[in-house]
Amino acid sequence: MDVRDYPVDVRADYPQSSSRLWAILTILWIKWFALIPHWFCLIFLGIAQFVVALVAQFVVAFGGEYPEGMHRFVTGVLRWQTRVTAFFLTVTDRYPPFSMDPAADYPVDVVARRPEQPSRTYAVFTIVVEILFIVGGIWLAVWLIGHADTFRSFSSTSSNGSNFSATYRFNNFPSFGGGLALRQLAAIPHLIVLAFLGIAAIVIWIVVQWVVLFVARFPFGMWEIETGYVRWYTRVLAYTLGLVDRYPPFSMRPSIAGGEDVLTSPPPPPPPMSGTWPQAPTAQPAAQPAAQPPAPPAPQVPGGQAAPQTPPGPSSPSRPEPPQAPEPPGS
Repeated sequence: MDVRDYPVDVRADYPQSSSRLWAILTILWIKWFALIPHWFCLIFLGIAQFVVALVAQFVVAFGGEYPEGMHRFVTGVLRWQTRVTAFFLTVTDRYPPFSMDPAADYPVDVVARRPEQPSRTYAVFTIVVEILFIVGGIWLAVWLIGHADTFRSFSSTSSNGSNFSATYRFNNFPSFGGGLALRQLAAIPHLIVLAFLGIAAIVIWIVVQWVVLFVARFPFGMWEIETGYVRWYTRVLAYTLGLVDRYPPFSMRPSIAGGEDVLTSPPPPPPPMSGTWPQAPTAQPAAQPAAQPPAPPAPQVPGGQAAPQTPPGPSSPSRPEPPQAPEPPGS
């Protein structure tokens, strides 16, 4: 699978310098509190994102096309989530906007190309498995509520008769935010790899705060790993939400999707001067001087001899001298 033609990608611009202030706030965990307004909004947007993604599967199954408005909404919430994650991992120091729209001036963005012919068969299987999971979850919740007394009595005593202070609570009801069940099952190999990559990303995130604190710069190698983790996770999440039917690649490398260029390395050095200045015009051959008209023939004098001519001067044109009168005979 060629990763360069995958239709979902993350555009990230490498920062030339990083903020020491944000590094201090990250070490003190104040940055986490700064993102609480975003996470509060994303809780409700995540529920709406799941509902719209599920409804879109019904539209694909019966109509064979992913509605553009639904695709824009699901991608917009994914873009918001990715920006918050990138800011938290110090991929960028700019505070993320409260917006689902793409922004050319923000250094992190999600590019997702709407599928032209999504798979109806895949949509049907996704709907069936999702309904089974929802029905099974409701049945399990009802069963747990009906047997709450049994669990309470079991947790209050132990085998030796001692009391436990813990009690069973039902406040961890599963939220509807996240991907579709069938696609999440298919993405289990990715989720396993991402679990280990996430540990490495957190370690780098901790170390890099002290690096930024002293040198005010995010080392490019570390930044590339963090950005690659965000890119990989975003592709898997887009797949589980049904934005794309193609299985995501096991790669951190960027792709070019939707005609957008993705920056993966520091800006290249400027080209040499000889390549930027225009070339000198080629020399034209000198014009040949116009040909001089031929001199008029010398006048003839009696006796058949031509009259002598004076060579023309350098500044005056040549002209013939007047003929001399013949001498009288017998002189």
